[in-house]
Amino acid sequence: MTTSPPLTEFAAELVRRYGLTGDDLVIEVGSGEGTLLKALRALGPRVLGVEADVEAMTRAWAAGVDSIAAVFGPGVADYARRRYGPARLLLTRAVRPGGDEFARFVAAGSRCLAPDGVILIHSVGGNATIEVRPDPTPAERFTALSRAA
Repeated sequence: MTTSPPLTEFAAELVRRYGLTGDDLVIEVGSGEGTLLKALRALGPRVLGVEADVEAMTRAWAAGVDSIAAVFGPGVADYARRRYGPARLLLTRAVRPGGDEFARFVAAGSRCLAPDGVILIHSVGGNATIEVRPDPTPAERFTALSRAA
């Protein structure tokens, strides 16, 4: 059985894979006490945790990780975008791939993404990583097609 790399290695892999910089926002849904977000923030990106467990969110906040105590959905995604800006990476390690919860997460998540943003669902138990890149808007598709012509 394969184990996941330590969170600092996972954070470094995310920064490398997505080219994250200090201008980019990473939102983690189900962020717990903010351990992964602390590791990410140390590498440059801005971070925001969304955690339904108020006690865990409070510990993250006390440790200096900006966090919201909420269940992630469309309203929280809209709030995060308005308050913090669009996310370059929205990730969770708390949603299992497939099913209604997965569909709700992706639908809500696309509301807070930057145009080049990515939704990443990392399932540690199943050693699965799912990356979702929402379709560009019709205007973005038209611009891309115009450039190709």
